[in-house]
Amino acid sequence: MGKILKGVAKFAVATAAVGGLCYVFKDQIKESKLYKEYDVDTKIQKVKTTIKDKMPNLFEKEEDIVDENEIFFDDLDLTAEDMERDYVDIDAEVVAEDKAEEATEDTTEA
Repeated sequence: MGKILKGVAKFAVATAAVGGLCYVFKDQIKESKLYKEYDVDTKIQKVKTTIKDKMPNLFEKEEDIVDENEIFFDDLDLTAEDMERDYVDIDAEVVAEDKAEEATEDTTEA
């Protein structure tokens, strides 16, 4: 199981690296000879229209599109931030006295 997880992690890192490089050099890629020779822009547009034609239900109804606010439940975090919290100051002298009392109790028990 560990080998599979390592393989998946390596693949994910490699994919992210390649995607990042493509994003950084996207202008140079669009200006390259191969990109223009194979007319990639029209092929991408053709794929988009084919998807819209084959799956019309996904793109016709606006109410089917999931809003970002429905995915992330930020309202739960807001309620936690709005709560009033009572903080208590810790007196160093009281803590030292408590520790001294515990130490004397431990020595008397032994």
